[in-house]
Amino acid sequence: MRPVPGLANVVRAALALVITPQTGSSQDVDTTLARIERLVVAGDRSSARFLTDSLVATLPPESPRLADALYWRAQSATSAADAERDYLRISVEHPFAARAPDALLALAQLEFARGDRSAARRRFDRLLRDYPSGKHIARASLWSGRLALEDRDFVAGCATLNAGRPLVDAGDVELRNQFDYFVAQCERLPVADSVATPASPAQGPAAPPATKQYSVQVAAFNSRGDATSLASRLKERGFDVRVVGDQAPYRIRVGRYATHADAVAALARMRASRVSGIVVEAEPK
Repeated sequence: MRPVPGLANVVRAALALVITPQTGSSQDVDTTLARIERLVVAGDRSSARFLTDSLVATLPPESPRLADALYWRAQSATSAADAERDYLRISVEHPFAARAPDALLALAQLEFARGDRSAARRRFDRLLRDYPSGKHIARASLWSGRLALEDRDFVAGCATLNAGRPLVDAGDVELRNQFDYFVAQCERLPVADSVATPASPAQGPAAPPATKQYSVQVAAFNSRGDATSLASRLKERGFDVRVVGDQAPYRIRVGRYATHADAVAALARMRASRVSGIVVEAEPK
């Protein structure tokens, strides 16, 4: 027997009348969302999309469940453009919703997939800045750090990778292996020295004045908030860290050492703890 044309749409319409909440109660909406999620997981994206369209049309703009409905509609979308539209709507209209970090991560991944690496990096950085305790912090750190390395922004990239690696769940072996791969690239970078006036080769290295000190600089950010966030994470790990600068770039530096050799030795110890950086002349106290 041939299938009746349009029968699938009739079935979906009937299903929508049965499942889509008519009263708008929280319990009805939650039940519908749970059923939509099961449809998406089972691979029935067409039915899930039909139901989410109905649910989005039913919910008022101020509903706290609207972000969830938009998220599952994006998950069941048939095109990347449709998915991106709903993820972006969550990010802009519902930044405090539980699904907001999920939407931001999905947006960054879509931008990366279409080759817009700069936009993806900005999106991952925003995820780190706006949701520092969210469940995606480790994965966002990996992608932000990786893209920074590809942009040859080694200081920011290595600092982000080193700060994010301890946050990987013990059972997530694949993510930990990815961190190890990129952190190893940081450990192979040469130690840089930012002393403004190097000694002439003919004269040999000049002895530093007794008042000169050195530090290990692990990152530099245009946003003070980003710098403070990373400094707090490093301080929790026991590092003597500070944020330097009254305007961008805000530099994150560790320790004060009497000689350049002492700072290099400190950097070696830090690298053993998977924190990379460069040796610089410390700013005056």
